[in-house]
Amino acid sequence: MTNVSQALNIEDLRKMAGRRLPSFLFDYAEYGHADGAGVARNVSAFDKYQMVSRALVKCVPPETGRTIFGKRYAMPFGVSAVGGIGVFRPGAERFLAEVARDFNIPFMLSGVSVESIETVARIAPDNVWFQLYASRDVALTERIIRRAGDAGVDVLVVSVDYPIQNQSEVPPRSGVTPVGGINWQKLPAIFSDLATHPRWFADFLMSGGMPKMQSWSPYAPPGSSAKDVAKFYASVWPPNLVWNDIERIRSVWPGKLVIKGLMDPADVAKAYDVGADAVSLSNHGGNKLNIMPATIDCLQAARHAVPEGGTLFLDGGIRRGSDIMKALALGADFCFLGRAFLYGVSAGGRNGAERAMEILSNELSYTMAMLGCPEVDDVTPDRLFSSGA
Repeated sequence: MTNVSQALNIEDLRKMAGRRLPSFLFDYAEYGHADGAGVARNVSAFDKYQMVSRALVKCVPPETGRTIFGKRYAMPFGVSAVGGIGVFRPGAERFLAEVARDFNIPFMLSGVSVESIETVARIAPDNVWFQLYASRDVALTERIIRRAGDAGVDVLVVSVDYPIQNQSEVPPRSGVTPVGGINWQKLPAIFSDLATHPRWFADFLMSGGMPKMQSWSPYAPPGSSAKDVAKFYASVWPPNLVWNDIERIRSVWPGKLVIKGLMDPADVAKAYDVGADAVSLSNHGGNKLNIMPATIDCLQAARHAVPEGGTLFLDGGIRRGSDIMKALALGADFCFLGRAFLYGVSAGGRNGAERAMEILSNELSYTMAMLGCPEVDDVTPDRLFSSGA
């Protein structure tokens, strides 16, 4: 059994997750679009930035909290939405909600979750945000929005960066696709993959096999199987959203509205004009297109496009608490991490998710202390190192 307590960093959890997960899942998470260059670029881009420390400052223990939308969170980061994470580990969304509640950080529940929004909102009523994948059916989209509100969610995150279906090269290579099922010509390789990852396969079978997307199950035909629900979802997603769609969503949703998936400063500026309360700078974790720049490299330009009082999030490539510090110094108000928590929960369930949280919070506190930052508000652009200074 994997002992996640021995993990010293997120990379350790990534390796543990890789040992447990079959390659058709692990590689799907790792590579994103095409050859995985976008995912790798998101991570490596943080290495370009260094920070300058200040000495003789009372900074122990550092105050890591930050207020977003009127709520004080214990850390300046939260758990980003990861679609279908319940396939990687049964109960993953419940575990992440529990950890978010216990550590007081936001948990962004994916719009293609296995658990229902109602179930997760009951676990962490003050910490769950809902990430919306709109439908081509406008009325259905509005039903989903109202369902989130009825469940008690007050922050809606609209992902806007998939005008067409995303194209990963992993499913056709592995022979396992979310909707199409199994390519029988690749069955020997699939069996070999499962045989070398028996713990995941045993958990998969004991939990009842392929889980049903409870986020979309109510809208599929009655009696639909998990595969039927997935096919229904594929038939209504994605829509090619335009700005008028955001305005319509704004008119329906009374709570805080976050637009996720913008990269261009002009788009960032317009999002606030149409009613967004925040923008999450994101290239979908490198999943969208492998030729896109790293989100951290786009952060300073995006910050200049944010109106006074506007809130800006960063999503993509964060693997260390020090990465969060760099993002804050470059202009982010808050950060969201997907793969870091995916690795943790895949490797060790709730214990793994908690270990990921411990690692990141400890690294953040350590970095703040070593840089001489008593509070998160002290992580300012002047802390960035410039070789020309």
